[in-house]
Formats: sequence, C-alpha cells, structure tokens
Amino acid sequence: MATEKQVNSVKVRMYRHGFGDCFLLSFCRGKTRVFSMLIDCGIKHNTKSDDVPIEDVIKDLLGTLKPVGGGKPVIDVLVATHEHWDHISFFHPTKSPNFFSQFEIRQVWLAWTENPEDEEALRINSRLRQGAAALKNAARKLKNTLPKKKPQSKGMYVGEQAEADAREQFNLSLEDVLGFYGVTAITETSVTALRKTTESGIKYKDKNATSVETAVAMENIVELGKKGNGIKYFSPGTQVDRAWVPPGVNVFVLGPPKNALINKSNPTRGHGHENYLGIDHSGLTSFIDGALQMDAEQTGKLQVDHSKPFGNGVGISVEAAKTKSYFQQFYFDADQHRMIENNWLDIAGQFALQLDGAINNTSLVLAIELEESGKVLLFPGDAQVGSWLSWHQHEWKVKRDSKTKTITATDLLNNTVLYKVSHHGSHNATVKDQGLELMTHPELVAMMPEKEKCYNGIPHPPLIKRLKQMCKGRVLVSADVNFPPESLETDAPKELSPAEWEEFKANLVVDKLYIEYTIK
Repeated sequence: MATEKQVNSVKVRMYRHGFGDCFLLSFCRGKTRVFSMLIDCGIKHNTKSDDVPIEDVIKDLLGTLKPVGGGKPVIDVLVATHEHWDHISFFHPTKSPNFFSQFEIRQVWLAWTENPEDEEALRINSRLRQGAAALKNAARKLKNTLPKKKPQSKGMYVGEQAEADAREQFNLSLEDVLGFYGVTAITETSVTALRKTTESGIKYKDKNATSVETAVAMENIVELGKKGNGIKYFSPGTQVDRAWVPPGVNVFVLGPPKNALINKSNPTRGHGHENYLGIDHSGLTSFIDGALQMDAEQTGKLQVDHSKPFGNGVGISVEAAKTKSYFQQFYFDADQHRMIENNWLDIAGQFALQLDGAINNTSLVLAIELEESGKVLLFPGDAQVGSWLSWHQHEWKVKRDSKTKTITATDLLNNTVLYKVSHHGSHNATVKDQGLELMTHPELVAMMPEKEKCYNGIPHPPLIKRLKQMCKGRVLVSADVNFPPESLETDAPKELSPAEWEEFKANLVVDKLYIEYTIK
C-alpha cells in the first residue's frame, strides 16, 4: 500500500561529457529529493569534451546535491559498475583532481567480483591483469615488427606496403582497446595456478581485463566508501536491504553471474543467437601465456611456452637461425612480409575483443523498482550476453500487501520503463529474445551514453533501429551529433500519439550539460 512517505518519482540525469557513463538518480517524494544515487563517472581514455568539461559536471553535482541547511553535498549511494576507464576514470585520485573528496558518500555499492574476501573474485582479478599485460606485450611486439613501407608504384600499394598499412591500422585498433585499461601490469600469481575452473564453473582463463590505473580508481572508490557507512558487495539473485534505500524503492541485483555464464561475452552463432548480431569466440589461454612469456624470456623466468605447438626442446630460436647460412639465404633475406615467427600474435585482435567483454561481464546489474507503480529502471553497466542470460536463473521473494510474491527477471524486464543501454549500444551487449524483446512496457525510454567516432560499430545500427521501435522513438543519446536529443522536443516521433508525446516532453529536460528524464 502506498503511503505519503514513499518515493513516487525518480529523476535520471545523464551527463553529456563524452563517451562514458555518469548518471545521477534523484529519488523524490513529490518535488522533494530524499535520496541520491550516482552510477559511475568516467570517459574514454585520452579524450575530453570542450563543450561539457568534467569540471562542469562536478560543479553541477555539487550544486544539485548540496543540502538546504549547508554542509557537504551528499551522495547517498555511489555505484561503480565495473573497472573500465569510461566508467570510473574520474574517481582516480591523481589522473583527475580528487573530485569526489568534496562529497559525503554514505554508501558504495560494488559487484561481488570486487570483494577482497571472495576467493573467486581474487583469482578473477589476478587473471584479468595477466590478460591486460598479455595484450600490451603483443601490441608492443607487433608495433616493433611493422614491415617497412616502400615508395608507391603507380599510385597503388603492393606486397610489403599494403601489409604495412594494414598492420599500422591493426596496431592502432589494439591501442584503442588498451585505452579501456590504461597502463597494465602483471601480478605475481603463477600462470599455472590461475588456469583452472572452480566448482561454480567460472573459467579464469577467459577473464582477461583490467589495469593498474582502473584498479587505482577502484581502490579510491573503496576508500571513499570506508569514510561513510562502508562498502556493500552484491551477488546476483539478491535484493538490496530495504533499510539502505528509501521507502517505496526495491533494488534487485541481476548480475554479474556467479557461474560459468560470466565467461560468455558474445552471442551464439546461427538462428539461435541471443542478440542483434552473431559472432563467435574460442579459448585464448595459450595466447595469454605465450604473450606473457615474452617478458619471462627477458627476465630469465622462463616456464613452458604455451604459445608453441611443441616443447621447448623442439625447434630453433630466431637468434640461432640467424647464424645458419640456409636461413640467412632463404628466410632472412627474403621479403619481410613472408616471415612468420610473429604471426601467432595476429590473434591479438580477437583477444582484444574478448578482453573487453571479459570485464564487461563483471558489471553490477541493478533493476530499481518503484513499488507504488511497479515501474523498473534497468542499469546493466556494460553487461554482455552471459550476464543477460544468467538473470533468468533467479527469482526474488518480496512481500506485497502482507502477501509474498515471486519476481522473475522476465517480470522486471516487462515492467522496465527506463533502460540504460548496455555498453554504449554495441552489437553484443543487448540481448534480444531474453532481453530487449521482453521490455514491452508502453512507456519504455532508452538512455545511451555515447559519442560519435569513438569506436567502429558503436552504436550498432540494427540495435538502434530496434530500440527506436520498442521505445516508440524515445531514445536519448548523450553526446552523438547524429542523434541530437533536442530534436525530440520539437519533432514528435511518428510512433507516439499526441498525448504520449506531450507526456514525454513534460518529463524531459535537455540541457547542454545533461539530459534528464523523470519516471513517475
């Protein structure tokens, strides 16, 4: 039964500072804010916005959250979904000014994968750092072995010239992915100890992403939480303690998975694929170990090189081959693009995609329900296929009017009225049949933090098309000039009735600094 004390609306403010997430949720009773939640605050590595600098975002947060009676601005809950630079970079204490020391942060919410007392989480994060180090090693090696360009012949590249161009673009793409993680480092945990599967089915060999810099940002978030009421770590299938949120609000934890589905970043091939594009991936453990071994060779800590098809006693090293007249004549003096000893590193492209998906699937996924209306706000971080599929393995028992009701992921998706689009609208982060197609509420609105020309294929056109269909045109994109939110204030989407458009506009604020939408 609703009471006057219950929250009856939420204002969702999406900042427009570039390619990155930063959402302020204001929970209100009537017109009064009674609770605030900040979900992430980051930006793509080595980018900034001249139109909406982060300093203006912080200034707005300070002004919006300042108590009427004075004192520090209050963030009741800070949610850090996962360790990617475009989600938590502005919490880094030295890469950015220590912005959030200016706030009183009462709670910090993190996924179970960040829990230092969880053995699985510790192993995952160790292997994540190894994966990032492996990609850095591979990218460095490939960059150092670029074929040399020769003068053009009749305006066309041939042979080595064409390969040099392709290699250069390939290396730039690898560096782009590395931007998610900053400067990477390897832990001391042995490779052998980490190549295993636990009883819950989590394969640590497939979890390959993080960095020193994102780790430093996350450590600072933890320190901010310790100054308040502490850090809460959440597992899927649980409900946030109602004492930690205002009356009238239920928060259901959907992810990250605590089983083998955490390994599944991409959809299944064929007609049964789970989202709007089907691609495949395979295990890359040997690549990781082989790339890490390049450092081991330099430090003298050589172990079994899993990148080789045979043992260490079989074959000949490049250095030894250079002393043999046969190899000097028929191999090293041949065209450079025919040399093959570094070809195994070409899998770095596939691995880079896997690396990105690995950390994305550790995203804390929250479904926030307004109890009075039953409406749901879905914030999945950057969750990919495996996480989405795992949500349907859980049920939640809640008391309603003295009765116990069972809530499923399908129920939550059916009642979703605001969907924060996962992973900036990429091809593999919004599941189809068990995700978006279940979001059938007539008031559905999508908010997508994204900026043009940051990554190829983002946003994914087929997904954008379907989002517009499901949302009746109510898709709000933060910073992409191709999808200006201002147009929704003047041009009615053809799918909306005049009454629906007027209601939508009444709840929408489009500012240079942010887009704000109110759920009632």
